Amino acid sequence: MFRTELPQVDAATQGAAESRAHALRQAAPRPAAKSAKAPRPSLSPGLRDRLTAAAVHLALSTIVAIAVLALVLLAWYPEPMTRLHGVDSILLIMLGVDVALGPLFTLIVFDRRKRNLSLDLATIAALQLGALGYGLHTVHQGRPAFVVLVKDRFEVVAPSELLPQARREARSNPLATLDPFGPRWVAARMPESQQERNAVLFEAVESGRDVQHHPKLYVDYGKEAAASLPRALPIARLRSLNPQRAGEIDAAIAATGLPEDQVRYLPLRAPARDGAVLIGLPSGEVLKVLSLTPW
Repeated sequence: MFRTELPQVDAATQGAAESRAHALRQAAPRPAAKSAKAPRPSLSPGLRDRLTAAAVHLALSTIVAIAVLALVLLAWYPEPMTRLHGVDSILLIMLGVDVALGPLFTLIVFDRRKRNLSLDLATIAALQLGALGYGLHTVHQGRPAFVVLVKDRFEVVAPSELLPQARREARSNPLATLDPFGPRWVAARMPESQQERNAVLFEAVESGRDVQHHPKLYVDYGKEAAASLPRALPIARLRSLNPQRAGEIDAAIAATGLPEDQVRYLPLRAPARDGAVLIGLPSGEVLKVLSLTPW
């Protein structure tokens, strides 16, 4: 048998080989370390300008909307007239659309390179103000301008319900003038002559325009308040008609500062839903209006 003997490698040769291997490892390119997250791409100057212009427009529109809400809800439609007229949802939709569309159009058309940019922005503002003005006019014409005592109930009368001829006939009556900041509480007294009484009655039958639609017949509420007290209804009846809202009735009575036996109510007829007017004894003073079923 023959043996194959491996060549003997001396220590010097082995050390040299290891040195070359180490040098090669050092010279080999190392894998690149994981780079940090790439920065987010910044907005282009044009888009940044559009967003800024739209934000400014939105801020201005919001300020105007808040002022309009304050005027309508605090003056033209004092609580609970908004619910009795059903104007709360209409008003919010009108303002929401108006506030949203203006800034949106600005976002679309704004470009500093445009030669007619000022004209575009002026057109948007004019359209927005025109829509707001039309909506405000509609809300104003439907507001409760007069709350009229008619025998055993109160009737809400809006400016749009008063004919121009009826307004002309009432020019000499100071109680027939419109209060620009809220409803006016008055009473309507039937005319003294039988001919005029018949004319009012016939008009009520034919067109639905009753005594409350003739502002020349308005008199001070205090002069007719005592006459309405025998027709006023007890609070117990209001409770029976609104059993689920007894707590609200209790709170309203407590807010008047009068005992319940000195408080009565009269129905209030309004466009969207009817309400109840609390009056105090013995003067018939109007204490509070409630959005409750009165009959």
